[in-house]
Amino acid sequence: MKTIALHSAKKSAVACHNCSLSELCLPRGLNRDELELLENAINKTVKIKKKDYLFHRDDQQQSIYAVKAGAIKTSLSTPDGEEQILGFYLPGDLLGFDAFARDRHTCDAQALDDTLVCELSMDNFQELCGKLPIMRGQMMRQIGSELEREQMLLLTLGQMRTEERLATFLSSLSERNKDRGFSSNEFNLPMARHDLANYLGMAVETLSRMFSRLQEEKIIAVQHRLVKIEDMSRLKQLAHHTCRPAGDAL
Repeated sequence: MKTIALHSAKKSAVACHNCSLSELCLPRGLNRDELELLENAINKTVKIKKKDYLFHRDDQQQSIYAVKAGAIKTSLSTPDGEEQILGFYLPGDLLGFDAFARDRHTCDAQALDDTLVCELSMDNFQELCGKLPIMRGQMMRQIGSELEREQMLLLTLGQMRTEERLATFLSSLSERNKDRGFSSNEFNLPMARHDLANYLGMAVETLSRMFSRLQEEKIIAVQHRLVKIEDMSRLKQLAHHTCRPAGDAL
């Protein structure tokens, strides 16, 4: 497993305004000159082979990345090799903000499959934020989304039962696919079962039982990594969970 050589990749052959994901990772409301400025600032499209790393923990921050195809997981590892998965990044997602605090990445980013990312160097990023106020706003929204995702993970792990955790994840993934113009009712999971179990804080055997339970209840159907949501309303009902204020009845 290795970190990719970013300088070896070529500039993207597809302009931003022709990319199907432009509504997700580009600031809205750019005029033609601003869009051209942004397109010229994007260094290249980088291809990452399955299991290769985009960056490692403590690597110097070089760029912001937008996932164009494939999927990436971020994780932390203990000195004895135990891994904790922090998140999954799908087409249209931006990553690299973890290095903003101290100019070094705080986690590892590994491709779950052959993956394409668009790279925007930090020099170009800072220049664009100076020239395009709308760019700063977009970045603030992205950072806010990162914080919201982390808070939701804490809620999921701390307050939800195992079946609620899985239902919440599948419901969230369904919404993300819908936002990207893909099917919200039928999709492939980009991660292996052991990665998903790690992320949701349960054993692989427990995760398998939860999948089986949701299938038995006719909420989903599963074939290998293909998930079909058969009863979206019941899935969302199971995923709906709010922390009760102190003093409320259990």
